[in-house]
Amino acid sequence: MTIDALKQLDERIQSFLDRAEKLRKENESLSSRLAEAEKKLGEVAAQLKQHEVDRRQFESERGEIRTRIEKLLQRMNGIDLS
Repeated sequence: MTIDALKQLDERIQSFLDRAEKLRKENESLSSRLAEAEKKLGEVAAQLKQHEVDRRQFESERGEIRTRIEKLLQRMNGIDLS
C-alpha cells in the first residue's frame, strides 16, 4: 500500500468513526425523548382514567339528583293549595 492509500484508508476510518459517534449520540437523544414521551403518555393515560371515573361519578350523582327532584315535584303536585 502506498502512503496515499493509507491516508485515504485513515480518512475513511475516521469518517466512519465520526459517523458512528454521531449516530450513538443521536440514539441516546432519541432514547431519552422516547422515555420522556412514554412517561408523558403514562401520565395522560392516568389522567384519562381519572376523568372517566369522575365522569361516571358525575353521571351517577346527576341521576340521584334527578330522582330526588322528581320525587319532590310529585310530592308538591300532591299538595292541595286551595
